Amino acid sequence: MTLNPNLSEQQQIAADFIVSPSLFLEGNPGTGKSTAALQRLSNLLELDAPGQQVLVLVPSRNAIQVYQDTVSSRGNRASVMTFSTFVKRSLELFWPAIAESAGFRNHQKAPIFLTNETSQIFMAEIIREKMRAGYFNLLQLSPSRTYNQILIAYHKLAAAGFTPDSYAQRMKSAWTGESAFLDVFDHVQDCILIFRSLCMEYNLLDYAIQLELFRDSLLPNINFQTWIPSQYHHLIFDNVEEEIPIAHDFCELVLPKLETVLFVYDHEGGFRDFMGGDPTSARRFYWMCEQTQKLERSYINSPQVTALATALKQTGKLTTDLKQDVRRAFEFTPFRDYSSMIKQVAIEVADLIRRQQVPPEEIVIITPLNADILYISIERELRIQNISCYIHRPSRPLFQEKETKSFITLTEILHPEWDLLPGLFDISLMLQTFIPDLDPLRAQRLAAIGFKVVEDSETMAKRYSLRSTSDAKATTRDRFPEQVLSSFEILRKWIARNQSTTETPDLTITRFFHEILSQEGFSSYTGGSEIVNLAAGKVIESMKNFRRVLEQLSEITVSWKDYFSLVHDGMVSAFYYEDWFAQPADAVLVTLAGTYAMMNKPVRYQIWLNAGASRWWERVYGQLTNDLILSRNWQPGYLWDADTIFSNNDAHMNRLVQSLIARCKEQVRVYASELNESGQDQKSRFLYFLSSFANQLVQLQHETSAPSINNERNENGFGLEAIEGVD
Repeated sequence: MTLNPNLSEQQQIAADFIVSPSLFLEGNPGTGKSTAALQRLSNLLELDAPGQQVLVLVPSRNAIQVYQDTVSSRGNRASVMTFSTFVKRSLELFWPAIAESAGFRNHQKAPIFLTNETSQIFMAEIIREKMRAGYFNLLQLSPSRTYNQILIAYHKLAAAGFTPDSYAQRMKSAWTGESAFLDVFDHVQDCILIFRSLCMEYNLLDYAIQLELFRDSLLPNINFQTWIPSQYHHLIFDNVEEEIPIAHDFCELVLPKLETVLFVYDHEGGFRDFMGGDPTSARRFYWMCEQTQKLERSYINSPQVTALATALKQTGKLTTDLKQDVRRAFEFTPFRDYSSMIKQVAIEVADLIRRQQVPPEEIVIITPLNADILYISIERELRIQNISCYIHRPSRPLFQEKETKSFITLTEILHPEWDLLPGLFDISLMLQTFIPDLDPLRAQRLAAIGFKVVEDSETMAKRYSLRSTSDAKATTRDRFPEQVLSSFEILRKWIARNQSTTETPDLTITRFFHEILSQEGFSSYTGGSEIVNLAAGKVIESMKNFRRVLEQLSEITVSWKDYFSLVHDGMVSAFYYEDWFAQPADAVLVTLAGTYAMMNKPVRYQIWLNAGASRWWERVYGQLTNDLILSRNWQPGYLWDADTIFSNNDAHMNRLVQSLIARCKEQVRVYASELNESGQDQKSRFLYFLSSFANQLVQLQHETSAPSINNERNENGFGLEAIEGVD
């Protein structure tokens, strides 16, 4: 066995599959668990196992690459995938053997695998009909959120191994709100069952259907049970706490039949519970493996950050031996108003980058909620400081991001027959996206000059007639740079040639990207266009997934107009692998707290923004998708009351704090404003927790000239005494 001198003795033991053939490896983030797992994989590939015999499971696509890059001297690679990919491949392989007994009407035909987006299209048809019958009148949700929430509820049921007809009773038995809402749970279950029936009739495999098939048809299948150990001899399961119980059931079944197994468990993990992830379920392998090992030394935290984590874990009570170290790792800055807080954050980020020479990619701004006004504000203030930022918001609807929306707008201009004509404002945004250095005012003027709505006298259908800028007055044309006018003319002629094309939209956008955007004068010609390129990839992949479903359907009538109508309604986007790696090297990352924890991207400085916001403490437990009630850990008969919500919020907050700190190298800076963006008072339990902790540090100010609380640097700031009574 090859020893890696860069690994600790404990990591070496974990990496040695001969010494520890059945191992449960646990520890906090940053303690080297995945590093040991990678070395174990390298040892397996180098000394014993052909690559195809090693199965590596990871919870999300962003974690795949590092394992795929592990190659033996003979060129062997492991089979690395997410559990959902493993399920899909297994169903494809065993479909002929299980389809008929599972109840599919067209079992002789190949299955049609649905994505999160294509599932919403079919669910939306059901929801529209039910809404006309009075369903969901009590929900304060848009139609797009409603059908997405119903699908999520179905997915969580399947992930936990519950049948779809158990949903209503499970939710109603825990409900403590208005009794009128109880009918909503029946309506949700009704829609789930109709959707499932549709899938069974036309071989549509939504993710929940895939999990049901895997659980009920594959796991009991003797041929599948024989195939697994013949195909795979070794298993490495990283971040097993983030995966669903069905995945753990599978591992429990095959565990005795494998030569070696390694489960890697993160103590502060469990942030995919909104997708059915279950750390409690994963904990079973602690007792099933022959050996267990705990890694404790952090390779990320400085000693002072380690002291901070320890102090906060002790319910925020500082002990004498921790005080001095914590003062260097923690800084709390209160403000009276929201705008002053945002401006100061940008100023201090600029100071870190310019005066202290901290690379932008070593700074992350962590936000409590997914609000447009917050991201717009912080982006504007950073831009004033000449600092770029990358805002990471996974599953954001395609129609809510400027870059992706621009490609949607272009496609709708090309297809006036869909009757989804975009407005001039959307066209001006499109022009800004595609033509660099075009400011908003000139973009709006150019849209008004070049695009005119005309109406067909017979069909009354409306479309855009495109006019050349050469027809405009000379005084108007002089307001635009020649390069902009030239680029617009190229774009205008391309649109005119391609209006009402019969080509599928994904192919049209692909061709547009190569024929137009990669030309000089357009956004993808030079470097620095990662966001536009990523947006094009997202839109093309989304359209391609829908086209593949269309090509396989013969009996259900859905169209491209249905797809684009749902995009307009705010159809929730799928997760895109590239999102995790799109951050430019010279940009500061801005993202949600839970999202950052899942990214596993350590940085030197973390900025926790707007600590007074309730979302730092309050979990979003959807009325239809409550991840605790729809989990195996929920005991039927328990009530979802105020005490339960409080205790779970507290547990989540403490876990989130520890998980974030575990990914910080040097310092955590917390910023709070007494007023929120609307000018209303905001105080949360999270703010009280951190301000009480900061108060203890204030008492030490006379002992050092480097205070950890910044009341003095902002005239509008409010003192800690103003938030003493928060609860």
